[in-house]
Amino acid sequence: MSLKTRTITGLAFGAVMIAGTLAHPFSCAGLYFLVGVLCLWEYSGLVLKQDSTAVYNNIRRIFAVLLGVAPALLIVNTMSGTFPLLVDYVFWFFPLLFASFLFELFAASSKPFENIAFSMLGIVYIGIPTALLVSMPLTDASGTKVILAILLMVWASDVFAYLLGSKIGKHKMFPRISPKKTWEGTFSGVIGAILTGVLCFYVFPEVRFQLWNWIVLGAVCTIFGILGDLVESMLKRSLGIKDSGTILPGHGGFLDRFDAFIFAVPFAVFTMKVVFDDYRFQQWLF
Repeated sequence: MSLKTRTITGLAFGAVMIAGTLAHPFSCAGLYFLVGVLCLWEYSGLVLKQDSTAVYNNIRRIFAVLLGVAPALLIVNTMSGTFPLLVDYVFWFFPLLFASFLFELFAASSKPFENIAFSMLGIVYIGIPTALLVSMPLTDASGTKVILAILLMVWASDVFAYLLGSKIGKHKMFPRISPKKTWEGTFSGVIGAILTGVLCFYVFPEVRFQLWNWIVLGAVCTIFGILGDLVESMLKRSLGIKDSGTILPGHGGFLDRFDAFIFAVPFAVFTMKVVFDDYRFQQWLF
């Protein structure tokens, strides 16, 4: 894929993400809910055994997506009447959870419990970060800015690691999983994310973070973002594939684009609540 195509796709994709995040709390929540759904759809297509009929295979993937977004819907459900139709959602989530066992009973898959296990893993791997991303903008006005800041820091880390790592990188970081990643690139990524955090200090004063908060958050986002990228690389290597999808020309699939981001989000929220001791971030979970 040409650099021009990759660049055009990246710019258009970035513009949509930034505009959708900042436009309105509901648009922000809806955007990241959609991202979670698309990532779960790709993930389920990669890990679930497709050895039943086409109908069963599609239903299995829909089950996996529904289970994965369940935490997001449950958190939204706890908010006072935001979406009244979801008031009783918690009561039909548990039957849905155990329905996956009953589905595999009749689907005649070669590895039913492997399918069940991978579906449950989707709840943790993608579902919980999606739940946090949906909850942030709906519970606090600064949530949209925090989400965008995390996204920008992860992107900056990725760009700095790629540009500088490809030029000066010599020492392999994790050749068993990702042969191209180097320690030089990793440290460059940390610098890029921290610089972006410093910029966010001036651009997003309404978040009311001190400068050291942004620096720490930048370091957390890049470290766990890089680890999240390695985790997805480990998943793809175990499956013998290069990309999670082809929906984004030159960039692979949605999971390829958001692997670092979704992995960094729980650690970022943990840092804001426990390290920064900011009351706003407790309500993002309870």
